[in-house]
Amino acid sequence: MKIHKSDFNPRTGLHHPLTLGLAVQSPDANNMTQTLTALREEDPAFNKVIRVQNVERGQLVATSDDLAHKMYVLMSGKVNLICTNNEGRRLVVATLEPGAIFGEGALDNASDPSTFVEAAEPSSIWVIPSGEARNLTMQYPILGWGLLQTYGERLLQVENSLEDVAYKKLPERLAMLLLDLADEQGAIKGVSHQSLADHLGTYRETVSAILRDFKRQGMVELGYRRINLIDQEMLQEIAGVWEW
Repeated sequence: MKIHKSDFNPRTGLHHPLTLGLAVQSPDANNMTQTLTALREEDPAFNKVIRVQNVERGQLVATSDDLAHKMYVLMSGKVNLICTNNEGRRLVVATLEPGAIFGEGALDNASDPSTFVEAAEPSSIWVIPSGEARNLTMQYPILGWGLLQTYGERLLQVENSLEDVAYKKLPERLAMLLLDLADEQGAIKGVSHQSLADHLGTYRETVSAILRDFKRQGMVELGYRRINLIDQEMLQEIAGVWEW
């Protein structure tokens, strides 16, 4: 995205409202990465403090200590925010997409010691140290806005998960998760039974047993790190999804 100096304010990190519309002053995920990329190109000082981290699926992005001392900007891919209990049981509390900004490095808040971030698919992330992150957040309001957007999305996902746990049984929740993860051909690639269990806050053995039951009923085909959805209508019925 080409930015002219007359259209872009490097101090606020925003485009001029008369050239691109007022909506750009409240960026969403669709334009956040474009705007931040343009900001990085426009401001050498901003570019200087950024370290680009490229990770593969399942690779650790940030430990709890990293989250407390750095700010992260997800430029492409997806990452999972994961917490663990004393037994080491994992729960995916949120899945973040491009444009998400996370990590308390820009704030003075302490990070949850049980929380870390892992790549859900190949991803590219900007990493900014805490001192620079705080200064940049004050200098460029778009970064603070991105943090708020990401916190809001995380809270919404947690709220939805709590509702599912309270009102839906595991087969319903697993059916919904499979539908969410499947591509246009109904395939889920590179996802293990343990990963599905992490999303649902349950045990791998429980997920495997439900998947075998789905297979017995002709709803899915199971392979190594691959699940094909054969009868999506039945899965939608189990999940309580209705198409109008």
